[in-house]
Amino acid sequence: MPLVALDAIPQVPLDFINQDHREEARLLNELAEALEAHRSGRTGPEPVLACFEVLFHHTQEHFGREDAAMQQSGFPPYPMHHGEHVRVLEELGEEGRAFGEGGDAARLHAYVTQAIPAWFVNHILTMDLMTARFVASRG
Repeated sequence: MPLVALDAIPQVPLDFINQDHREEARLLNELAEALEAHRSGRTGPEPVLACFEVLFHHTQEHFGREDAAMQQSGFPPYPMHHGEHVRVLEELGEEGRAFGEGGDAARLHAYVTQAIPAWFVNHILTMDLMTARFVASRG
């Protein structure tokens, strides 16, 4: 069972954001599977780190596309939304570094299976929805 059901991701009125969210969830699901295989002793940490790197890189690109759309459209609360992107990237990077350095699978598992999915849905329903509506209206 996937961590995030791709068909249950809230939709916003901009296709590129919906596509990014779908890919983000797919990559998060892959990371959760790799982490579970590692925690059960079927693999070492390498597949987890590889999945994490792909997720992190996609998240940077995903946030970059949103940031560019907000700037191009003159979205007034851009600093707040961009600041949340910066905060999440820093947090995500720290969790990846902590796992890479110490191998604490339980810590990364809690972050991946609890913190990220809860933040992801909340962020879509609040900041991303408001952003997408504004950007789409400037169309």
